[in-house]
Amino acid sequence: MYPPRCMTLALIFGIRVLADDSQHPITNQEVLTSSDCHNACTELVTVLGEDKAFYQTLPEDFASSYFCNRQREVTPACVIRPANPQDVSLAMKTIGKHRCSFAIKSGGHGMFEGTSNIEGGITIDLVRLDGIELSEDGETASVGPGNRWGKVYEVLEERGRVVVGGRVSNVGVGGFLLGGGISFLGRKYGWASDNVRNYELVLANGSISNVNYKSHPDLYWALRGGAGNFGVVTRFDLEAYPLTPVWGGMSLYTLTDIRTRCASLNIARPFSLSYSYLLRQVSQLIPRIAALLGRSTTSTQIIKAFEEMIVKERTDETYLQYFFSLSYFPTPDLILASVMHVREKPDGNPPALADPRLIGGKPTYSTSSIRSLRSMVEELDPYNIPGFRYLYHEITFRFNATVFQQIFDFHLEEIDKVKDLQGMFPVIVMQPISEISRRGNEKNGGNPFGFSDSDGPLCALLACPQWDRAEDDEAVHAYVARFVDKTMALLEKEGLLHRWVYPNYANKMQDVFSGYGEQNRGKLREIQGTYDTEGVFAKLSKGYFKV
Repeated sequence: MYPPRCMTLALIFGIRVLADDSQHPITNQEVLTSSDCHNACTELVTVLGEDKAFYQTLPEDFASSYFCNRQREVTPACVIRPANPQDVSLAMKTIGKHRCSFAIKSGGHGMFEGTSNIEGGITIDLVRLDGIELSEDGETASVGPGNRWGKVYEVLEERGRVVVGGRVSNVGVGGFLLGGGISFLGRKYGWASDNVRNYELVLANGSISNVNYKSHPDLYWALRGGAGNFGVVTRFDLEAYPLTPVWGGMSLYTLTDIRTRCASLNIARPFSLSYSYLLRQVSQLIPRIAALLGRSTTSTQIIKAFEEMIVKERTDETYLQYFFSLSYFPTPDLILASVMHVREKPDGNPPALADPRLIGGKPTYSTSSIRSLRSMVEELDPYNIPGFRYLYHEITFRFNATVFQQIFDFHLEEIDKVKDLQGMFPVIVMQPISEISRRGNEKNGGNPFGFSDSDGPLCALLACPQWDRAEDDEAVHAYVARFVDKTMALLEKEGLLHRWVYPNYANKMQDVFSGYGEQNRGKLREIQGTYDTEGVFAKLSKGYFKV
């Protein structure tokens, strides 16, 4: 999930503030020469045609179709845009024959270079596989991986149906579904990947199969969280559900205790005659005014409220999906908390997490109302702006408010060291995943994530800064690494750290599949070896995470 950005602050206070998966290192990979990919690209132009295979001159809209600038800076040897599964089949046969490295792109929303693009190799861009069809009984939606979720919702809404999908319109279908997928309907239906009935899959040898619980139960299990390790999905057949209104929206809270917290951590704001210093001083009137109006809370209280929700898992909020974020705005020197909540119970009563008695105050700004699910997705779109640099790192743990108070202090200490970088916007996001995981374990043989009921009330913590310049990459990576190291050490000491890592939020250096447990990882490797005997996806597909 992506946090609100500077636009939120501008909308509320009239201030103009200037400005979304990886792999564990693989050993013994084949070293490819330039001629391998040259020959492969040349052959692809011949077998697919110049309207589908682009060599030497790439499509004009290719780079800009990636969300993160780190991906846009990667230049493949050639790009192919297949129009049907047969084109993908020809591509896989050609790639396998020439042993050329490749990457697979659905929506291009990966947050680091090489996620779905490849330097000097072949990028399979699935943008033209964008069909959307609803079965006659309305129970199954067939969706191509070239779609973005906004279009999927729009088409299905006309038929009164909805699927378990992404929470931002421009997120692609493919990577989201293969990595699990947290949705606004997750606590009711499980991971988005648990709601895939059938995969149309092109295997490494070019054969095309329909993979489901009955036809290939082993491969079906592996695809529900196994990322792009088993083939190229050319169609997802999704469970479709009746479309109903929801109660939901975003509530933004001004925090009145941040200066006090910073002082206790010896975080100083030295005097300066600069414009930014003066603006920061004036901005401190905002928390005071918000407090006078009864439209504020404290970071301490909102963290306690989150513990109340996630640890007790209130039975009256069974179908409430929510997350909250703490966002630092460097120029005005403010941290704001936002709570996004959606409940499939549009009775007009606000969810518990929006209750001022639980949060500790009324929101400074709120959009909560009875509305369509599609409108919830569209609300997040302005806060997810393509063309910046991003870094994600996810940590899963059993939530404890006292411990998280210390984690938030780590966040304050580390962002103070990078707050003046151009376009810097550091955010941490928390969301519960226990109920989502339980639902997934109950459907069609489960998934490879490896959760059990004894894991406790789990929360996914995401550190996700945004910044402008490539020259600041090293500083941002170092800041996130320091925050992560301190946080994980504390959680391990307190016995709260969980092994699992959410693929769609993972950092490039995280070993995602070790978090699934060695038994499940071993099973995934065995399944991969069965369906990819030549190691095409193990050795030649460089992006994303490897089993």
